[in-house]
Amino acid sequence: MAKDNRQELEEREHAPREQRETMRDFIEEETGKPHSRGPVDEATSHVPDTQNHFISERNFRKYQN
Repeated sequence: MAKDNRQELEEREHAPREQRETMRDFIEEETGKPHSRGPVDEATSHVPDTQNHFISERNFRKYQN
């Protein structure tokens, strides 16, 4: 009986493990591996300081009331 319970537990653990691996593989195929350089242009990837200033001022006025 203990062997049956152990085998049943192993089968229950196997399904979620297999699902996690399948999801991880799918995500890596669709989005790339973590910490990999994507097709981002460094010149356009940052918001200019003036834009940050305008956003900060707007948020400050918006939440001050």
